[in-house]
Parts: sequence; C-alpha cells; structure tokens
Amino acid sequence: MSSDKNSMPIGVHCATWETFVKGTSFFIFQDRTLFFIKWKNWSSRFNSWETEESVQNCMSLVLDCCIRTNSSYRGNIVQRALRLACRAEDPDVAMLSRLSGFRVPENGFVRKQDIVNMRKEVLKLSTNRSAQMVRVLKVFGSWESFCRLVEERQELAKRTRNWELYIQAASGTYDSCSTKPLLRIENYVDQEAPPAGFVYIKDFMAAPGVVFPDDPKMGCSCEDCYQGRKGCCPAFNDVKFAYTANGTLCVPFGSPIFECNRLCKCDMSCPNRVIQRGCKIPLTIFRTTNGRGWGVRTDQRISKGTFVMEYLGQVITDEEANKRGEWYDSRGCTYLFDLDYHLAEESVDQGSMYTVDAGTYGNIAHFVNHSCEPNMAVCMVWINNLDVRMPRLAFFTKRDICAHEELTVDYKMSSSATEAHDREKSHLASHIRIKCKCGSQNCRKFLN
Repeated sequence: MSSDKNSMPIGVHCATWETFVKGTSFFIFQDRTLFFIKWKNWSSRFNSWETEESVQNCMSLVLDCCIRTNSSYRGNIVQRALRLACRAEDPDVAMLSRLSGFRVPENGFVRKQDIVNMRKEVLKLSTNRSAQMVRVLKVFGSWESFCRLVEERQELAKRTRNWELYIQAASGTYDSCSTKPLLRIENYVDQEAPPAGFVYIKDFMAAPGVVFPDDPKMGCSCEDCYQGRKGCCPAFNDVKFAYTANGTLCVPFGSPIFECNRLCKCDMSCPNRVIQRGCKIPLTIFRTTNGRGWGVRTDQRISKGTFVMEYLGQVITDEEANKRGEWYDSRGCTYLFDLDYHLAEESVDQGSMYTVDAGTYGNIAHFVNHSCEPNMAVCMVWINNLDVRMPRLAFFTKRDICAHEELTVDYKMSSSATEAHDREKSHLASHIRIKCKCGSQNCRKFLN
C-alpha cells in the first residue's frame, strides 16, 4: 500500500489494520455491524466506518480487538449464532437439542412439535444476555466453541443437502404421485460429513473378471401369474411361488425366489415382479446417537413380509473378497455380503463364489445397521441372471415395523450347509474382532 498521506487507502483488501479508535469501536445499524477502523501508517483523520464484508481479509484482527475490549460485541456474536440456529425455515436441531437439553432418540426421529418447543426455549435466551451466556458456557465450554460450531453446522447442512439431492437423483426415489422424495437424510447428532467417494448405484456393478449372465432360457406365458402360479417361473425352478396376490412374502425367510424375467409375457404389474418394482417406502438415512454411524429408518408403518430394498454393490470374486475383508476388518467395519450363504451343499463347489462389496458402490442398504435381533431378513432372488452363484439380495420385513423405527439386518447370516465353508473365509474369520453395538438382548457381542 502506498504511504502517501495525502490520499485515502485504495481498497480495504490492500490495507492493514492497526487498532481501534478509543471509544465506540462498532455499532449496529439496520441489522448490519459497522466497525470504526484506524488504518496502519495513516493518520486518524482517515479512520473509517467499515462493514463486515469490507474487512473480511482482516476480520480475525477486528474480531480479536472487539472481543477483548467490548463484551457487548461478544454478546452480539453469540446472539447472532443463536438466531442462526433457530431459523424458522431451517432450524439446526442438533444445536437446539443441546441448548435446550432435549435428547435426540435412538431412532433419530424428532417430532415437529419438539422442534417448535426447542426453538421457543432457545429464543427466550436471546432476551436475556446473561442467561444466554451462562447456557452457552455450560453446554459448549466457551462462547467461541459455540459460535464456531454453529458456523460448522451451517456448512455441514449445505453439504448434507447436496448429498441428499445427489442420492435422490441417483436413486430416482421420488413419489411420482406427490413429487415428494422417498429418501431423506438427517444428522441431528454430530459433525460427520457425507461419506467421501461413495457412489450411489441402482444395480449390481461387476468387478474386473466378473461377468453377469443375462440369458434366461425360458419365460412364462401366464395370463395371470398369480392364478397360474403352479405353471409360472418358480415352478420351472422347483420352488414355491413366493408372494401373495398383493406382493407380500408368503414363503419362509431365506427361501429362494424366482421372479418373472425379461422373456415372460407379463408386465411390471405382475405379482411376481416385486423386487423389480423397487422400494416404494419413504426412508430416512440418519445419524445414530449410540456410535453406530449412519442408520436407516422407515417413515411409515411396514407390514410383515414386505420387500424393502436390495443390497447392491460391486460383485467381486472370493479371492478379492478375502483381500478386502482384511482391509475392512482393520478399520472395524464391514460391507461384504457373501452370495453363497444359503446355497445347497452340492452347489458350494460349483466354481468361484462371489461377494457383494457395498463399501464404495452401493445403495441405501449401505447404511443399514446390523442387529443380532433384526427386523429384516435376507432372501436370495433370481430374475434374468439365473447363475445359482449370483443371486440378488432382497431385504424383507420379519415382523410388522412401526413408523420411524430403525431398519436392521443380521450381517452374519448363514445356513448349516455353508457354515463350514464360511469359517474358512479369511474375511469372516479375521483375528481382528469387530465389536457389535446393536444393544439387543441377545447380542452376540461381535460382528465376526
């Protein structure tokens, strides 16, 4: 900056701040904060009132002086942060709950009335500067920590919203009748950002060396697949028709399911195309309160035997699964799901077995947590790919599920036919034990 004392500083961005003039250092005018600045190497007659925007490049110096010399400015900063957290159109539930003492439930669901009540309580603090500072210090340790956290939460909210829009678009989860999204994301608990690098997919992805057969040898010609179920696709494969007329599972959990395929004459309204029609239930990905990371809950009641979602990911070979399993175990997590856990004994040795890895490529099932007493069970489904080693994995409800209940599945499901085979797999028999946090009465304590 030029030191010519006969001209004003050219642009605040190239000026350096020295100190405030004694007396008033700031004031609020029409909801805007103005600072009275003295510029380094310039006489006092060049002191000027500046907006927050114009001193952004030296804001840390400005704030440091204000905070040290003027407690009322400190109160203004806290009050502004409180109002930001209480915005009616987009309240920060995590901050409101901490300030009001409200405990976010395990399922992450907070009622609208609870949010209204929290806002009322926190807004009362803005009318009492002393009380608001006491509450902030008690909950957050310092007012600086509180203000910093509010700003971080605002940035996190933007990132979470962008992630939500991405997943909604990638999954196509919009109700065509109401245009409301069937998938939402909430984090009322911590500062965890959306998972970096996670790619949402709508179908299996083949890893190098894996080929998906897509050539069913025959399809049905039923006029009504339910009425003609004794001669439909399941009968061709010596299994029972899996669904009732309204699409509810009517065979034991774990039973193999053969749906109608692309050679069949029926359309997508066929009662034997349940999986192919996709998830129709509104779901929420939420942050858990007990250290289990992200979870998934239903936003409506679900009846027993209802299809909820598929477990999608990258299909990899058994050899690759062993390598990735060791890597996951070392990090205390698992996204590997074997495709052979319900195969008959004579099928286990029919060649290379496969595993689904939903760690990087996956769908909403990536976020479903484990429980030793799950409310969903896995069924193997074959549609166009009839390779017995490559079933699709479908999650069905094991019982009636209440609205806002978390959806869970048992990560380690196996049949007696494959238990010995499973124990030989390094990614299931790692020396690194992963602790279970499901909290169920019959918890096995470990995931592997």
